[in-house]
Amino acid sequence: MQQWFYNPNSNFQMWGMTHIVTIIFIIVCLFALFVFKKTLIPYRRKIRITVGWTLIISRLSLDIWYISTDQWSVKSSLPFELCSIASIMCAIMLLTKNKSLFEVFYFIALAGAFQAIVTPDLNFDFPQFRYIQFFLDHFLLIAAPLMMISLYDFKVTHRSLIKSFLTLNGIAAIVFCINHIFSSNYMFLSHKPNSASLLDFLGPYPFYLISLELVALLIFSMLYLPFVWKK
Repeated sequence: MQQWFYNPNSNFQMWGMTHIVTIIFIIVCLFALFVFKKTLIPYRRKIRITVGWTLIISRLSLDIWYISTDQWSVKSSLPFELCSIASIMCAIMLLTKNKSLFEVFYFIALAGAFQAIVTPDLNFDFPQFRYIQFFLDHFLLIAAPLMMISLYDFKVTHRSLIKSFLTLNGIAAIVFCINHIFSSNYMFLSHKPNSASLLDFLGPYPFYLISLELVALLIFSMLYLPFVWKK
């Protein structure tokens, strides 16, 4: 098998040079959505459709990779991670311009993808397929709602924040039951990830789940602040 597609000896180094460069590249691209807003608006439909389908293809390619490398497992490969759910919903949101999905997954997508990019639960380094797919997927997950804000002038309200928080808890409740059925750890609701993450600062299981509620509410509130300031 090609080394770029699957090389278990290519270990990811958190906050290594490759990781830092990737984060900088993502930040620059996200700022470009707003800096070059007027230039991009004439092409906004093509951009929206392209990003929407890319999110779907990214998820399908991950399933192919799991199967091709004999790593597919009901305990870890189903699309029940928060970012996987958000990717699918954001793809639908982009393809349909659904404002209800936007106002809910603006908060969930940005909060989840930001944490994943900063502290990735990842075993493969660049230029491995899994590395590229992981960061591309999470970059587009952040770009999707920001794109609708910049190019389509979508907005969220305080009601959007409440709906998003309730939706997050609803998703968590469903995934918690799935974890119980399959003895899995989707959304890290059964235990913390093996790699370093923000959860390490939130106490032991199950108390970090309560802390996560407060952290999520705080992050959602921070994500709402730009709309308050704009008013």
